[in-house]
Amino acid sequence: MPEGPRGPWRPVREAFAAHGRAVVHSRWREWLPAGPGGHAVALGPAARGMLDDQDRRRLRTLPRPAARARFLASRLLLKHLVAAVSDTLPAAVCLAYEPGGRPYVAHPGAPGVEVSLSHTGDLLVAAVSRYGRIGVDVEPAGRPMRYADVGRRLCAPAEHAALAPLAEPERARALLLLWTLKEAYAKALGQGMRLAFAEFEFEAVASRGGWRCAVSEVRGPFSSSGHLVSAVWRQHGCSVGGFGRELVEWPRRFGNNRMRADGGG
Repeated sequence: MPEGPRGPWRPVREAFAAHGRAVVHSRWREWLPAGPGGHAVALGPAARGMLDDQDRRRLRTLPRPAARARFLASRLLLKHLVAAVSDTLPAAVCLAYEPGGRPYVAHPGAPGVEVSLSHTGDLLVAAVSRYGRIGVDVEPAGRPMRYADVGRRLCAPAEHAALAPLAEPERARALLLLWTLKEAYAKALGQGMRLAFAEFEFEAVASRGGWRCAVSEVRGPFSSSGHLVSAVWRQHGCSVGGFGRELVEWPRRFGNNRMRADGGG
């Protein structure tokens, strides 16, 4: 976990060199100096100067100080991550955005490097891949997820069949896992919430489309219950990398075996 701009970045570079992808997490407060009393966050000119023009304009539209700090810190994290794996300076990394808002690297020093961002509360997650599209999503592991509330807009018919017989809290946990995986997949495509989650079955799309996924459970001073981090990427004949010691194999199957989180490449 990088603890601000100083990293450590060596494990990230090693994971990227070995596997072609890396997923890192950090607290946004590690990237910005604390303001008076340690409660506010100082958005200094040096940090703001790291933003590209589009991100500066976006920053000015955010009314809440915490939202501005989180936005700035997430871009700093992503720029430093790209710089670490492409042997360039963070200030030289230029971020641009597709029409749907998906970030990409517009920098000749990092050709073909794909990126993704996610955040919740104090926790930031960034991902980078040299083999194709990658998406990442993070959610609090204790986030309430009621089947009656989200099942209709989240689950395809086969997923309904897999989840319906499960008892709580197993079903709530499975719903949250499915939510993060579909969010990460939608981000990899550049669709975000515009993608109708109930119209595709995640396992079928992943297996037929050459995608792979992994789920990491991150624990730390972010919340009492930890967080789930899901990454979805294009398969390229490599084993999963980049999660380091945080990587866990999520239950490969549950219910009637329709759902799977595959830790292989």
